[in-house]
Amino acid sequence: MASIPIPRRYRSIVYIPSRTDGCQLEVCLSVPTTVSPTLPQAYTGVVIAHPYGPLGGSYNNNVVGALLQWFETYPLQATRNDDYIYPSSAPLAKKQNSTGNTSKSSLDLDPSSTSEEALSSSEANPKVKAKKSNTTQVSLACVICAFNFRGCGKSKGRTSWFGEAEREDYQTVIDFLQSGGSPPSSFHAGEEVPRQAPRVYDESGNEITPPRLPFLSRFVLSGFSYGGLIASTIPPPLRDPTVPDGPRLPTSYIFVSFPAGVAWFLTSGSHGSFAKHAKAILHDSESTAASTDYKPTIDAYFITGTQDQFTSPKTLLSWLKTNTGLNPPKPPVSKGQHNTPTSWAQTRPNTTVHVDIVDKVDHFWLDREQELLDRLQAWWTSIHPN
Repeated sequence: MASIPIPRRYRSIVYIPSRTDGCQLEVCLSVPTTVSPTLPQAYTGVVIAHPYGPLGGSYNNNVVGALLQWFETYPLQATRNDDYIYPSSAPLAKKQNSTGNTSKSSLDLDPSSTSEEALSSSEANPKVKAKKSNTTQVSLACVICAFNFRGCGKSKGRTSWFGEAEREDYQTVIDFLQSGGSPPSSFHAGEEVPRQAPRVYDESGNEITPPRLPFLSRFVLSGFSYGGLIASTIPPPLRDPTVPDGPRLPTSYIFVSFPAGVAWFLTSGSHGSFAKHAKAILHDSESTAASTDYKPTIDAYFITGTQDQFTSPKTLLSWLKTNTGLNPPKPPVSKGQHNTPTSWAQTRPNTTVHVDIVDKVDHFWLDREQELLDRLQAWWTSIHPN
């Protein structure tokens, strides 16, 4: 069997200030230097959050690393036609030359493509609209951020008691990813769309030129354990962050070992407000949006093990029923035991929720990372079939 070509990537560690208090956050930014030569590109923002810091969590975690590598190497595709696309010949990252000098940031979008379709970054060519995809399949070029919450790794500050500061940290990373490109519909002939550049620093604290990133037409918000708890409260990113009441981007959520059973501990008793945020995203968004144009398309994937030390499958299912409206099928009951369904999904007009419960896996997925990725890949393929 022919091997899958692995896209080349460029990783860089940068530091960005959290949007509320300026706390410096350590971010591992991964961008593609090569993309699919055959399919049009829909640039996709990916955020990966780690487990609880005071218990040793950071982006150096085994599950976070596995997710990062999966997003870097697996050729993701989407079948919806709501993505604004870039020419297939346009690389994202451009490395420095042999002298170490370049007229651009080393992570710039390269606008040098000779394709007839112009790139639609506000900094690459703000006067040209991207072409709206009329195909059922696009290749997703992922711009990925795995980051350390405050107080973790080399991020400054310390873990908050109630988790609200970490929610702001997560949103800060999304804002950073969206800082480089304006949505194509906001371009007007003869008019440039201003977008405030983020402040970005190196490890020594020196301010550096921020990367110039493209417009991201969809997002994947993910997290392992505590990181998933935080991610569940983050709404789909706005298509245009300058329009607070505007439409939101198609968003996929990935929750690995969601800690529903210990949310009260991780948030010092504020788990009720976290659940309300999650319910508003995963359940109530169907009825609260003013029009179908403003309803985001949401896919949520929960995966956990039968031997999770902190959240039993029963506890997770109860949380899902309350906060997502997911009603698992009633399994057959064997004598002396109650069986739990291992995989099922529920679909509503704009939201799908899928759950996988993996036998003999605990909370940490040590030596089971490949099985996690295989399941993740199967789920993604099921919602975006070729």
